[in-house]
Amino acid sequence: MKIEDLSQEVKDKVKQLLEDAPADQKADAIMQSIEMIQEATHAELIGQVVAEAERASHDAEYKKQLGLRNLSQEEKKFYEGFKDIRQSITAKQIDIIPTEIIDRTLDDVKKASPILKLVNMAPANVKKWIVASHSGAASWHGLTEAISGELSAEISALNIELHTLSAYLVIPKAIRELSLEFVDRYFMAILSEAMQDGLVKGYLDGDGKNAPIGIFRQIGTTNSDATNKAKTVVNNITKFSPKGLAETRKTLTNDGKRVVDKLYLICNPADEAEYVDPCMFGEALTGGYVNKSFIDIEKIPDANCPKGKAAFTIEGYYTMGTTGVRVNEYDQTKALEDADLIIAKCYANGRAVDDNVAVIFDVTKLEEYVLPVTQTVIEKTV
Repeated sequence: MKIEDLSQEVKDKVKQLLEDAPADQKADAIMQSIEMIQEATHAELIGQVVAEAERASHDAEYKKQLGLRNLSQEEKKFYEGFKDIRQSITAKQIDIIPTEIIDRTLDDVKKASPILKLVNMAPANVKKWIVASHSGAASWHGLTEAISGELSAEISALNIELHTLSAYLVIPKAIRELSLEFVDRYFMAILSEAMQDGLVKGYLDGDGKNAPIGIFRQIGTTNSDATNKAKTVVNNITKFSPKGLAETRKTLTNDGKRVVDKLYLICNPADEAEYVDPCMFGEALTGGYVNKSFIDIEKIPDANCPKGKAAFTIEGYYTMGTTGVRVNEYDQTKALEDADLIIAKCYANGRAVDDNVAVIFDVTKLEEYVLPVTQTVIEKTV
């Protein structure tokens, strides 16, 4: 659930809370607002996990069906801290989330996110990861200095411990009082949700200064403020025909160095309705609508994609990594009755293997597919 999907009652309470708070109590009011929003956002999940735990406590077969994870000693120690979170996780004592939790969470994120399935995820316990594209340079001869230089030009290291992704998480007391496997079930669910949105934003338009380099940005060119420059938005894509997509496909092959047999089109949901679908689908002679694209194109609508822009991209040529995920208590909060607010922070970075992994285009230039009409003249004989 997004904030805009909250009930009007919750929105009004938050607004009133912030407006009524004295200047010296603004920090507490902001914290309480976050708590209120998070509790409302995850109310259904909280109820579900509590109900599952209650039933599992007296139904062994049901508990088995839930597929709860067998936690390692490190994970158990980490979750034990939630039993008295104010003593175990403070601004002065930082706990590192076990890498098993991070890796499993990222697996869940990739499965749940149509966009992040395009990304290669580096394991959570590494600080540097090789980003490489097949160069097309191969030799049965000895590895000469010239060939070595040609290969190394295609390989670079991704320094994962570079940028910080932060997310605010609320652990309700109703959850902390459950057995550890259910604390794990809830924690991974909300961590997945928080990380998914942040990683998608970084993948699409991370500025390269305080975030990964998104596919909407150039890799090696920066602005005066050290952010990576935006890619040029091409305006010559008007239809999804072989000729209409020829230049795009050529770019994505990186001058013929990789095979591209499927395209992924990332666009804003509003642009999907107004421009993409009318271009992609046409009326069939037998009735109804059919996909008129000559090549496999998978649409991925996402609200993080800016309106008016869209991207054609390919799978498996963008690497992202996270490491050193830490949690600590929000240092301006006072004791809460029903929940504790913590901040999860991780070092993360990401980049494509080259700028040709994505083509950014003006989606408003797409033309509606029109069924070709053939006119036949029949001469009338007398």
